[in-house]
Amino acid sequence: MINPEGFELFEQDVSQEESTSMSTQEKSNWRLIIVTGVVSCLIAVENSVLGMGEWPYMKEVRLYPMIVSRLIALLACTIYLSVEYFTSDKRYVLMSVYVLIGISNSACTILRGYIVMISSSQDRPRAFAIIGLSVITAIVVGPTLQLIFSGIAYPGIEVFPGIRFHVYSVPIWFSLILSAITTVIIWVYMTDVHRVSSNDDEESSKFISLKKLRENYEGLKNSNLKWKLIAVCLTVKISVTFLSALLGSIMSIIFMVQYGWTGTETVRYGATLMIAFGVLSCSVLILYIFCRLGEIIPQTYVFLACTICVGSYFIITYPFAFTSQPLAPYNETTHAGCNPSEYSWCDTTLAVEPLFFLTATVLIFAPSLPMMGTALDTVYSKVLGDIDQNIAQGCMTIMDDVIFMITPVLTTSIFAIFGVGPLWIMEAALFLGMAALWTFNLKALREVE
Repeated sequence: MINPEGFELFEQDVSQEESTSMSTQEKSNWRLIIVTGVVSCLIAVENSVLGMGEWPYMKEVRLYPMIVSRLIALLACTIYLSVEYFTSDKRYVLMSVYVLIGISNSACTILRGYIVMISSSQDRPRAFAIIGLSVITAIVVGPTLQLIFSGIAYPGIEVFPGIRFHVYSVPIWFSLILSAITTVIIWVYMTDVHRVSSNDDEESSKFISLKKLRENYEGLKNSNLKWKLIAVCLTVKISVTFLSALLGSIMSIIFMVQYGWTGTETVRYGATLMIAFGVLSCSVLILYIFCRLGEIIPQTYVFLACTICVGSYFIITYPFAFTSQPLAPYNETTHAGCNPSEYSWCDTTLAVEPLFFLTATVLIFAPSLPMMGTALDTVYSKVLGDIDQNIAQGCMTIMDDVIFMITPVLTTSIFAIFGVGPLWIMEAALFLGMAALWTFNLKALREVE
């Protein structure tokens, strides 16, 4: 038993029935919540070590699904490390890596439903904060690894024929190791928390039947689910995911094109930015976990405030003349700077002063993004109520996957044609509109919370 102030971990008895189902009383299984957070963290580390070095590199060149997803991640890391074996079209090889990583990450849907089943309604904000904290911790760890190895510039050191040791590939070794560790943790420590099924149930669940689908449809149709509020949550989730996809796809390009930073400098400065972001975000989420911030402040208000802050970010970091400077000229040696043959707006567009841009990014996004994510997950789970939320949480994850598939193509195309200005206007309008939608439904959302 571990009992810090306001934070209780308890273990269930080792009987089979108790290990596979929740108690009749609504309790939070903090042991499984912590394990879920660890798994989420390790998975997120695998992603965060790739993010900032991806674009510069291309400029140079049930619980069983969780286990399967980690094996796919292992395959993706192996292909990434072997990219030098391909003499041409390496970008397509890297594309296949990210397709596999996307497939492996889709199993995170299970973690969302899992955290709902093992936490009580009262503890839901703290439970989701642990998942958020795990991801933010990974955001710190991943870039730290890249920062440590940023001095090993590409093409680096050839360790084996075709296998090189450099700033873009070294972190993948850590992803490879972490995928193996995560597989073991899932297999050993995570347990299913579904009800114990009868033999008839097990037989009937082996195949998808039209009868079962019809029963599920009728059950949903006759349920008392608050469909309007569910639609509101899913709509604002699109905007939140679009922001994450935008930052992931465009930030390193902004660093290299607007500021003229080299690939190594982009990794170094980007990693520093993410570490600062992660440290501040972790501090906020720790308040959720240990100080019960999610119970003190209504999460509907938290989400609204964070939405307004994020919308304001895109206004204050817009490239106005009084806060901006000319774009860096193109350097053919480092492939950094604004290339007029690629971007027609190089001579007419401005870039926000980098120190101001980085500072605003950390100070606004670091507290807002984790609180916004935790608040939305908490409100959404309460809107759904006392149902099996795996499918509903899966719908939200499917939307995430679709947005992450579309956004990089959309945002990079807009950036290539118009520059960063239209993207920033679009995001500001999107989040301020989202704040208006949330405000319009605030009374109904507060009643659910």
